[in-house]
Amino acid sequence: MGFREHLQDVCRSCDGAVACTLMGVDGIEVDTHVTDGGGIDVKNLLVEYSSLFRTAREAAEAHEAGGVAELSISTERLVTVARLVTPEYFMAVALTPEGNFGKARYLLRVTAPKLRSEL
Repeated sequence: MGFREHLQDVCRSCDGAVACTLMGVDGIEVDTHVTDGGGIDVKNLLVEYSSLFRTAREAAEAHEAGGVAELSISTERLVTVARLVTPEYFMAVALTPEGNFGKARYLLRVTAPKLRSEL
């Protein structure tokens, strides 16, 4: 199964999911599946969010807090949860505020190892 199929499965399996991506922490997209952005440029928003992973990792390392495993961002129109796949790559799910946040976290946790083995 390729990256796209894993990302599509996450979106299909999570109520409210509008996109799922595999991306480098440098902001370079490996693959993204978008179901419905609802007028939001989800793809570019996720690229912008990649810098937050770098910043959070640097802050955690500087203060000896350990590695960053997961990050979530909630706005009025979109909730995004991201999880590191490797130190260089993360995957993220963007969903509506009414979407199933807990299921999104679960799906990231179980799908990340599958993507890691394919990188």
